[in-house]
Amino acid sequence: MRIAILLLVALWTFGASAEQCYPEFSESGFLASVGKKPVKKTVKKEEGTTRHQYEFRKDLSAEDALSDDADKKYEPQFYLTVYEPPCAKKVTIWFQKDNGNTEKLSNVTLAGRAYKYLTGVEPAIFENKMKRFNEVQHFESFDDKADSKFIKSGDIFSIEVTLK
Repeated sequence: MRIAILLLVALWTFGASAEQCYPEFSESGFLASVGKKPVKKTVKKEEGTTRHQYEFRKDLSAEDALSDDADKKYEPQFYLTVYEPPCAKKVTIWFQKDNGNTEKLSNVTLAGRAYKYLTGVEPAIFENKMKRFNEVQHFESFDDKADSKFIKSGDIFSIEVTLK
């Protein structure tokens, strides 16, 4: 009887110390927060890490890219990558600079919505963070729900969000 009680206490202690998922994150809720449905989902496993990558703007085929009206069709790419779903601790938002084809719904707007879901930071504050790229190529942000690394390389923006 004592062994059974000891075993139950040990199992309870182990269960209490097991790592919990980030309570406010759901992959479907995160995708819905963007306000645009993904056009493609890719699941990759590398070195024991699973990631789901979502593409939100259709890439041009080789034939379309070589056509005379390629500039009229091309929308800069926007991606979200969720690492280790369903208990994600890291998410990457990366996108290319907007062009005339993204005026109705810009990549910065999509990124701001995704960032708000992850961090709770309002879109106006996110836009101010994006303005920092006028002065620097990378910086970090420490918010209540997440820590983020903002990186700009040419016309490509990347935001690595680590959930707390």
